[in-house]
Amino acid sequence: MLDRRLRLILAGLLIFLALGASLWVSPPQTPISVDKLMSSPSEHEDMVVVLRGTVSNGSLDMQSYSFNLDGENLTVPVNFAAIAVPNGMSEGKTIIVEGTFSKLNDIWGLSAEKITVGCPSKYNAG
Repeated sequence: MLDRRLRLILAGLLIFLALGASLWVSPPQTPISVDKLMSSPSEHEDMVVVLRGTVSNGSLDMQSYSFNLDGENLTVPVNFAAIAVPNGMSEGKTIIVEGTFSKLNDIWGLSAEKITVGCPSKYNAG
């Protein structure tokens, strides 16, 4: 009986340590606003960023795989050629985009690696 209990405790401890290590190695990133990113773009150059914003009306182009992501005052162009667009993504929707932020031909932009569409209240800090 004690032997079985000890094994269960050790197994639980190992699972707990594995979960903790995975969060420590790659902690989840908190989305930042387009305005915050574009206020100091060179600080984020060639880094993976997670952005929260609204798809600009009239900017979603399925031929060039691009759209503009709006903040309150600023905009960043997004290229999504490397990924599939999730159902429900449309102009005027608030989304989360994860990707590499870089400068190409003197224009800052984001190469999307993941797009998440959902209720905007999910993205606001409590």
